[in-house]
Amino acid sequence: MDIRKMIAGLALGATVGLGLMAAPAQAATAASPAAPAGTKSVLDGRSAQESRHFYSSHRTRGECETRGWYWVNRNPSWTWECEPGLGTDGKFKYHLYLWY
Repeated sequence: MDIRKMIAGLALGATVGLGLMAAPAQAATAASPAAPAGTKSVLDGRSAQESRHFYSSHRTRGECETRGWYWVNRNPSWTWECEPGLGTDGKFKYHLYLWY
């Protein structure tokens, strides 16, 4: 994983987390408008927002595929792929990517 993306993700997570902790709790008012019946939730459009995430590296294609099937069996809406390439140690490996 790109170190810049990790640092940016951690910074964003910390900022959001601190912002949520600092925000005062407020009860909904009776005048709050209800969502219209045709409004979609964030989860309804999940397949359109699906993206690829690096999960792990494996020495053999079999190990990579086994791990990919493990996660798909636990989360049927996910998919996986194993791509050959060099690891950070310079050795040939199979990289498992999960799509969710």
